[in-house]
Amino acid sequence: MIRAAFLGLAISMLPAQLAALNHAGAEIAPLIRVPNESRPWPLSGSALVHRSFIPFYGLALYAPLGTVNGAEDMAAGLTPLQITLVWYANTLPKAQVDEHFRKQFEQVTDADTLARIASRIDKFLAVLPAAERGKRITILYTPDGGAKVDVEGGKSAHIAGIEFNRALLSIWLGPNADPNVREALKTPPSA
Repeated sequence: MIRAAFLGLAISMLPAQLAALNHAGAEIAPLIRVPNESRPWPLSGSALVHRSFIPFYGLALYAPLGTVNGAEDMAAGLTPLQITLVWYANTLPKAQVDEHFRKQFEQVTDADTLARIASRIDKFLAVLPAAERGKRITILYTPDGGAKVDVEGGKSAHIAGIEFNRALLSIWLGPNADPNVREALKTPPSA
């Protein structure tokens, strides 16, 4: 009962602008409950990734309340976070989904790192299905545990290894990420 009252008070103290967002027909909650965390995590930012000037997928970034170190620490794998990816593409064959993410990894890492994390990239890609509008992929990352990747209605995988996870998070948060995406993800939703 005390926990419920505290949670209600904590939620009421969050900014009023924390309303649900919508990506491709999928509701993005302003707060999420994360296993083994005592407090819900608020939505830290949201972005659209474009391909040929057309929305390709939406991203929602969640982090523990009070995370102040920004995208740099997140990209470095120093901060727990959750990224929810929602496809905007109506349909896209798995081969093209794989090609997109392989190119993303190549843009954010050097050849030596790519060689060292190749098996983990393959494991990540093996989980991903063909794109379908509104389908979610959730990546829950913790510095001690690595990434847990869950595909809505599909496969899941746990991928450890700091080099892989830094590369994965750098796709959206790192210095070589699209600056519009990086900035939007570290900017809390506004009224």
